[in-house]
Amino acid sequence: MKKKVILSFLMSLIILSGCRGGTPSTSEDSNNTSSEQGKVTISYWNLLTGADGTMMRQLVRNFNEEYKGVIEVAEQSVNGDDYYNTLNMMIPIGRGPDVAIMHSYYVQSYANRDIIVPIDDLVSNSDIDLNDYVEDLVDSLYFNDKLYGIPLDIHPLGIYYNKDLLEQFNCEVPTSRSELIECAKKAPNKDGDIWGLPISAEWPTDYTFTSSLYQNGGQELIGLDEPGYETKEAEEALKAVTDLIHVHKLSPLELGNDQDLFYFKNNKALFHIQGIWMLNSIIESDVNFGVIPLSNMFNENSELIAVRSHSFVFPYQPKVSQAKREAALTFIKYIGNNSYLWATAGQIPASKVARDTDEYKELPYHSGFGKIENFRVAKASPYYHEAYTPIFSRLTYAMRNSNYDAEELLRLAAVEGKKLVKEAKENIG
Repeated sequence: MKKKVILSFLMSLIILSGCRGGTPSTSEDSNNTSSEQGKVTISYWNLLTGADGTMMRQLVRNFNEEYKGVIEVAEQSVNGDDYYNTLNMMIPIGRGPDVAIMHSYYVQSYANRDIIVPIDDLVSNSDIDLNDYVEDLVDSLYFNDKLYGIPLDIHPLGIYYNKDLLEQFNCEVPTSRSELIECAKKAPNKDGDIWGLPISAEWPTDYTFTSSLYQNGGQELIGLDEPGYETKEAEEALKAVTDLIHVHKLSPLELGNDQDLFYFKNNKALFHIQGIWMLNSIIESDVNFGVIPLSNMFNENSELIAVRSHSFVFPYQPKVSQAKREAALTFIKYIGNNSYLWATAGQIPASKVARDTDEYKELPYHSGFGKIENFRVAKASPYYHEAYTPIFSRLTYAMRNSNYDAEELLRLAAVEGKKLVKEAKENIG
């Protein structure tokens, strides 16, 4: 079914491209890309669905209305893994978009393969000020000292708590791991009743473990391509997560994807670790809740929180006009400055301009996810995905099996990570 969806989408793009004359037009004639003389039309692809997608559609409509007759953004959206498969197939044959959304941890890999292009000169000659964006996010978008993206947002995990249940069990809102565990243990913590902290062994455990890794002094990678988690720090990080299940008995075993969310939304959990992107879903559940950050929850001496980001990138194109590039930057700056609206879909704006607006400051839950200075983005590396992601299946195993061997699991993950990095380098070569 997925292949049919991808092929259908690709065919529609190819047909549309054919109607416009094939590959992107030359500088001389690409300014006239619509029936209105002088209007520049740019193509924009993203992978945004649900509340994210709805709000992005609205922002694009707002932009097109404000820049009517001058710039028009033609948006296409593809879901999940299909999105990156589509980019991988279409960009190298010159059928990619003018601007695209990309997760920040993929940017270095795509830059390394020349699928996206550097934008230093474009940005320096525009009115975009990189100082308006979170520095750590901007730094992660450099590859070989060249800038390849502009951040849109930050999406961290937080700990949602049920205010009514905390009152029922006579708990204060916790500010540390020990306080969290002490409160969660007051729940019955048994099947058919209320649990302290149900935790899925599937998702979003990658975020959870990475925050634990940072708080316990570990790192995802050593250098740019060496798995960095075959360490005592990673063992401590793994233990800090799995102890919540196996030692403190705060969660049922072997919860699948979103089963922990189901407990919380049905008033059967005191606490729930979940992303900011699920904020609206939890609001709609009518649970009386608040949010606290993951800071100090895996090590009481560290406030670091693992975050990820959507970023705007410019895909490679054989021919593209300066007018299109400038129009794309105008669009990116507009979205950034107005991303207080994007925040209502469940994100934190990367733009300080948006975070400084009264509209953003009045949002009731966003500040609960933590301080910007405590957010830490993924290690910038063209081999991040290959080197780091093998840890996640081992994490799932450890969360489901109390007798796991941490040292062996981490060793096996590192072996797989090294193999995947080697294969990635050979493919590029």
